[in-house]
Amino acid sequence: MKGYEYDKDHYVVVTDDDLEKIKTEKEKSIQIMHFAQLNQISPIYYDKTYQATPLAGGDKAFELLRAALISEQKIAIGKTVMGTKETLLAIIPREDGILISTMYYQDEIKDLAKTYNKPELVEAEVTMAKALINSMITPFDPTKYKDEYQMKLRDLLETKIAGKEIVAAKTEAPSNVINLMDALKASIEQNKVKETPTSKTTRKRTPKGA
Repeated sequence: MKGYEYDKDHYVVVTDDDLEKIKTEKEKSIQIMHFAQLNQISPIYYDKTYQATPLAGGDKAFELLRAALISEQKIAIGKTVMGTKETLLAIIPREDGILISTMYYQDEIKDLAKTYNKPELVEAEVTMAKALINSMITPFDPTKYKDEYQMKLRDLLETKIAGKEIVAAKTEAPSNVINLMDALKASIEQNKVKETPTSKTTRKRTPKGA
C-alpha cells in the first residue's frame, strides 16, 4: 500500500490501479531518445540489468534494432516509467539478444573524490605496461569463475553440523596469479636502470704516421 501525507496525520492512499490509470501508452512503453557509443558511458551510471524480449508480433522490429545497433557498435538511450519513477535506460545489443540496464540520473550520483595525484609517465613505462597487459589477454569465459569462499563457507557449515572441529586453512601461495601492480613496479624500476647513464673510459686512437 502506498500513501501520501498531505497534512499532519492525514494520508491519501494510492493503489497500483490508481497509478496505472494515470499512465498513457507513452509511459507504458520504452521511448528511445538517442543513440550513443557504449564506451562513452561510465559504469557508475548503471544500476540493474535485464534481458529484453519482444512482445508478440514485435520480433522483426526487435531483431532489426538489435542487428543495426550491434553493426554500428552503438547503444540506445531511452526511458520508461517503472513504479512511480521515470527511469533512464541503456539498451545494449548482444549477439543473442538485447540487454536493458537501468541507469542513475546525474543528480543521483555523488561526486567521486580525487584519491590520488597523477604522476607524469614516460612513454617507455606506458609501453611496458601495455605489453604486460597484452601478454595476459584471454577471452572472458564466465564459467571459469566461481565463488571459492562460498564453497569454503558451505564446508564450514557442514563441518559444524557434523560436530567436528574447524581446522584453520593452510596459507596457499598462488602459483599462476600475477600481481599486476608488482609487475608494473618492476617494469618501471627496470626502465629507470636502462635510463641511468653509465660512465665509460674512452681512449683516443693515435693516427698512423703521427
